[in-house]
Amino acid sequence: MFNSYDNQSIRKLVVAFGSLFDEIYVTRKNDTTGAIENVKVPITFSSKEKFLRRLESNSSISDNVKTQINVPYLSFEIAAISYDFGRKRNKLTKTNKTVIEDGIPSSNYITFSETPITVLFNLYFYSRSLNEIFQVVEQVMPYFNPEFNIRINFNKIFQNVNVPISYRDFKLIDDYEGSLQARRTAIGVMSFTASSFIFGEIKEKDVIQTVTGRSLLDSGLDVDVNIDITNIVINTLLDTVIYSLPSQQSTLLSNMTWTEYNTMDLETRISIFTFDTNMLLHTLVIPAGTNTLTNAQLNQIITNICTELDICTDVETSERILVFRVENGLVQAQRNFRVIMDCTTACQ
Repeated sequence: MFNSYDNQSIRKLVVAFGSLFDEIYVTRKNDTTGAIENVKVPITFSSKEKFLRRLESNSSISDNVKTQINVPYLSFEIAAISYDFGRKRNKLTKTNKTVIEDGIPSSNYITFSETPITVLFNLYFYSRSLNEIFQVVEQVMPYFNPEFNIRINFNKIFQNVNVPISYRDFKLIDDYEGSLQARRTAIGVMSFTASSFIFGEIKEKDVIQTVTGRSLLDSGLDVDVNIDITNIVINTLLDTVIYSLPSQQSTLLSNMTWTEYNTMDLETRISIFTFDTNMLLHTLVIPAGTNTLTNAQLNQIITNICTELDICTDVETSERILVFRVENGLVQAQRNFRVIMDCTTACQ
């Protein structure tokens, strides 16, 4: 019944999640000399219990040399993997992709629809100082408001898939018990959920390069040929104007439209990002096939842009490039647009 295959869907998610935190530094100040030192915080995939045992024991570099792990340190683990019923679609839906090389179809891949999962990650911070843990928290939390989107190339069919990672909570563990000789280790625990996918077996099929024989059209038969293509197309007028907001809101509303072709999910996700930093400014979910926004929804988008960019009382004179993205399941489209923001009244 089951065939052997390895898509490494979960492994790629784990690697992507860990890479988010591999450039974290803490600052230490020497009270005697006043020197300031930036220390990079290493990260590893390990459970809290095993890592604490490792901290408390001496490792053996040789028969005579024993060392301990220095802190601060980061580790993370998968706490749970659950099925996400909210993103389920027809499991018998087939998805295929043809790879084209030098203008010629070279291979064709086919698989059934993906399995939506929610993965719970725990990120642990170990330090002897609460100040260092608070530094790490301040470097992590601002990017999750409440989610951070990453893109993963899962396999040959599902490329550049958007995976939102949401912040859940933070806990601080500081053990005051034990002997005075024991090393103090303060632990910060931050929980995240990733809305990802697991993919089934991907099969490669031969590509039809040439067709010989008499076609149905040549036979004189009246044949209607319908090819169902799943796609999202955004209005091309969106990026042709520099919009002064909110005064030109009606023009932006008429241009911020799109068309969905044969999409599977019942809901469509709309997101606004900054072009240079990929910062999420606003997101909302609307029924699939709506293909436009309401005045109230656009009002909220403008308010959130001003709030997230912290320009509520400013009038910009130069243009700012933003990204308008439409997503339905794994199908997405995006287009850049340019704005000049007048936020003097938008945040009130």
